[in-house]
Amino acid sequence: MNGELKIQLLDEPELEFGRRGRHVDIRFGISAHGPVSVEDPHAPKEIKVGLVGSGESINKLVAWMEGCREYIPAKESKKPNLFPSFPGFQQDRCFFCGWASSDKLQRKIPLREIKELLDNHNRNESVKKITERFIGECQHLIENTNVDVLVCAPPLELFEKFDIPLGAETAEGDGGAAEEEAKEEAEEVSYKIDFHDYLKARSLNLRTPIQLVRPPTYDSTVKLVRSTGNPRSLQDPATKAWNFHTALYYKAKGIPWRLLRRTSELDSAYVGISFYLSPDKEQIHTSVAQIFNERGEGMVVRGGEAKRNKEDRQVHLGQDAMRELVNNVLSRYKQHHGNLPARIVIHKTSSFNNEERDGCKEALRAFGVDRHDFMVIADSFIRLYRFGEYPPLRGTFWELGREHWFLYTRGSVDFYMAYPGLYVPKSVEIRPVEVDESPRKLAEEILALTKMNWNNTQFDNGLPITIKAARQVGGILKHAIDMPRVEASYAYYM
Repeated sequence: MNGELKIQLLDEPELEFGRRGRHVDIRFGISAHGPVSVEDPHAPKEIKVGLVGSGESINKLVAWMEGCREYIPAKESKKPNLFPSFPGFQQDRCFFCGWASSDKLQRKIPLREIKELLDNHNRNESVKKITERFIGECQHLIENTNVDVLVCAPPLELFEKFDIPLGAETAEGDGGAAEEEAKEEAEEVSYKIDFHDYLKARSLNLRTPIQLVRPPTYDSTVKLVRSTGNPRSLQDPATKAWNFHTALYYKAKGIPWRLLRRTSELDSAYVGISFYLSPDKEQIHTSVAQIFNERGEGMVVRGGEAKRNKEDRQVHLGQDAMRELVNNVLSRYKQHHGNLPARIVIHKTSSFNNEERDGCKEALRAFGVDRHDFMVIADSFIRLYRFGEYPPLRGTFWELGREHWFLYTRGSVDFYMAYPGLYVPKSVEIRPVEVDESPRKLAEEILALTKMNWNNTQFDNGLPITIKAARQVGGILKHAIDMPRVEASYAYYM
């Protein structure tokens, strides 16, 4: 990496909210201006919420959601911009939208039945059978009600079982036969099925998106551990309400915020490409998350089989497969919007080889899309250090020659007056492959795309939504290989 070091600080990107209001922060923007779609006659005004879970989990979730209709005070903190209050989820404030549910919109699975499925099968079989029960109840609600969004609230017992590493269930027990059985199960199962991903995968044939909610969201007395054994960080009550209701609004076809695009800028489509192994680990498939224009409307396209290259040891698509993939991307875009973008931006997690680059350009020429930017987005271990206690500012960008650029998407944030992370932040490496725009312009776009994660209203996400969504989609689609058709909307995957 030879070349002159150029360091510059990018401005925090503004987002657009309702009535063309602007703000750098998602929560302050929605509080002040409402969501982007607030004046859209088709935007949700009252979301009919279907609930599936145990009797206890549904009752606790409904009680929590009722409480979120009203104002939730900010967390006591010296950093008020990092932990703002939640105005409440009602038609006269904030999202200008409410929710409704009823006994008819609730399907309760007996806790006894869930425990039997957990106790009488190995881990993966338990995941599959419990998922079948939840999907069956979701299908019942779709067929017999006018539900807008399905919220699945599995009981605590399920997460206590699935979030603990294999073999760790007996860590505080007396060993013996139970411990031996756990070891045999760990050896028998070549991989652990993630309940969230499997549930999402099996829901891709439903007409309505689902939202999975964990007990700590609605029950402050619950603390869970991750599958790694580390405790999950607990959010304050207002932040929980913000994140849950933002995702709920988006899945009900509302648009909370969008990228700010000036009239002089080209209409652009952003595409993230990543790869995933099939569960049997014998095939590599490609998944694509398309983030359509500045509104953040996402569509998913499945691609063909990819192969690992013997020379660079990275996964690549052949020229024909890449051409077909980009053809499908542009076809879906035109079908959805009625027109083609003037520019396409492709972010990839592995390098572009010549076949992939040629396949992309062939497809773009066939559709008459003249402007394009191909880049590799990768994790970086290169760090900068600054005087004082805080890490570099988010938006710090530097170039090492023409082939390697680095961007801090996480770091100290002026608006928060703090570094909101727990660990030393790492930069993201940007490797331009074939680009029309300037390095600064492309870095500004990537920084803005980190703010398009509908699951998190704290805006300093580490990855652009193109890459985060592509990885997230891949984790889900590997469980849907046997499904010839799946929903394309990104709302089903988040």
